[in-house]
Amino acid sequence: MAYKLIYLARRAGTVSWADWPRTWKSHAVFASQFPAMAGTIDWMRYTVRVDDPRFAALPVSAAHDGVCVAQAHDLATLRGEGFLPDQRARIDADELRVFDRHTPEFTFWCTETPVRDGPLGEAVVFRFLRRRAEVSRGAFDLALRNTYHETAASEPFASLRWVLNTAIEPPPLDFPFEAIEECWFSDVEEAARALGGAGRAGLIQRLSGVCDPDSIVTMLTHPTHRWPRDEGSDLRGAPGGGPAARPHSP
Repeated sequence: MAYKLIYLARRAGTVSWADWPRTWKSHAVFASQFPAMAGTIDWMRYTVRVDDPRFAALPVSAAHDGVCVAQAHDLATLRGEGFLPDQRARIDADELRVFDRHTPEFTFWCTETPVRDGPLGEAVVFRFLRRRAEVSRGAFDLALRNTYHETAASEPFASLRWVLNTAIEPPPLDFPFEAIEECWFSDVEEAARALGGAGRAGLIQRLSGVCDPDSIVTMLTHPTHRWPRDEGSDLRGAPGGGPAARPHSP
């Protein structure tokens, strides 16, 4: 079984928007020096919020700055359980250089259910879903799976890959989401068209029976850092723009 790590990031107050992708990537490069991460992550993407006035009318969050998604067959790897205490302390300190809080406070551990299998693309829409208090977790998971598969069959979007991630542990206190939609597109324009279409609005309406629609966080993002390196370039033209020589800590 494959496991997913997903986190909804907000940059530290000292990090400018212009410096955000490079600063975020520098944390991955920093963590890659530790042997615990060698050769254990299947793939990873750092995806940064699209900040483009053309899409200002779309129902997307500007309160968060990016989403990390990574996959591994070993959950302990994604948790960083192989770090020694002094290494963990150094990583924790570096996290506060980059983010507004430590990553466990905004991280979700998930398994995925494919809605439409396919490759990763150059844009991805994440939708973080909060369960209604009166709905059981079992009913929530079942309703989401049924709704997404029915939607994919009746209202196909131009997506490359579409999956539903469900949390395997209680969510972080300030991020009470138990499911995360992840929908990849060939480019940002395709993703924006899908977000603005009637089909997506209908999907939200169908989800409202089990989700709190006012609490949904939707992120329109594009990848700025990738692993493995042969699946795409990274911060093109930037000095030292390639990924580190081995998989590294999300």
